[in-house]
Amino acid sequence: MPDAKSDLALERVAVAKSRIQSILDRDTVCNQKTLEQKIAEQGPKPMRVDPHLVGLALLDLLQLNRLSSHTHESTKIAWFANPGTKAALVAERLAELAPLYAQITGNGFGNLTGDALELVVWKCLEEQFSAKRRFAYQGHFDLTKPKKNGRYSRVAPSKTLNGKTTTGEADFYQFGYDEGALFIECKNYREWFYPHQSLIKELIIKADALDAIPVLIVRRLHYTTRTNFLEPAGIIAHESLLQYYPADQAALAEQVKHARKLGFTDVTATEQPHARTRKFFSQLLPTLVPRMAANWFANRSALVAYAKDELNLAQLYTEIGSPAGGKWEEKSAAENSSALDDPPF
Repeated sequence: MPDAKSDLALERVAVAKSRIQSILDRDTVCNQKTLEQKIAEQGPKPMRVDPHLVGLALLDLLQLNRLSSHTHESTKIAWFANPGTKAALVAERLAELAPLYAQITGNGFGNLTGDALELVVWKCLEEQFSAKRRFAYQGHFDLTKPKKNGRYSRVAPSKTLNGKTTTGEADFYQFGYDEGALFIECKNYREWFYPHQSLIKELIIKADALDAIPVLIVRRLHYTTRTNFLEPAGIIAHESLLQYYPADQAALAEQVKHARKLGFTDVTATEQPHARTRKFFSQLLPTLVPRMAANWFANRSALVAYAKDELNLAQLYTEIGSPAGGKWEEKSAAENSSALDDPPF
């Protein structure tokens, strides 16, 4: 078993392997992200397995010749089937699924989904500002102009803040807190965010450059990212638990959500914030900022050193007083996120 370093991890990988083959018995062909969705986020909780362990399960099944890997001309990723599945059935399913997957991973569709989450966050910021005028913000969309290439006109926030200028760009700034401005970054990816991901380093660098407090809005965080890293570091984070699509992509969203297609059941095609995200901005964020800002400014030098690769993650955990400080181990790329997978979308 590659990179599974504990009995508990081996047990969870065994559960994932069983579920992979059961899902493929039913669905014939799946890619890794579909398997991660079905195994990490669906089914009874005792049967759910974190995405990085699903990746290890796939690697082990391939090495044991208990899984076959296939390709399709419309995508650059692996598609999996159980050994012995008839070639005609595999081809039929690939012809249905691969072009659909290509539609949501190519041709600039990532820009549309990125905009979709940003639009939702902007509406939350506007609601908060309308209720309490001290919560001014920068960054907005102009909905009065027609879309161009499927995208609303967006006005980015200034790259100068607090007398400092940066080449990095925030999605939004929010003001009104005694502790300072918030630097808000939105990432509408399918992937769960793990502690090692480079996007967290980029956020640290950009927020530090403008003397602002970082806020990360994502679909899902692995629990270790929140408890071991972001909370002790002072990086505010919110999980939307949804992947937003533009409202005019409702028909595509229904296909993507279908259990017998890609099975991304959390996809929602809307321009309106879900109650969870609205509550985060209006009620939770104001209570979080004082404590998290204190952590951020206390740990900022260590976080910047980590972001510049001057500290590794284990060293950072010790520096920031993480619950994992002094005992966390650097893990291989395979254990952190499977090398089988394609880039985030």
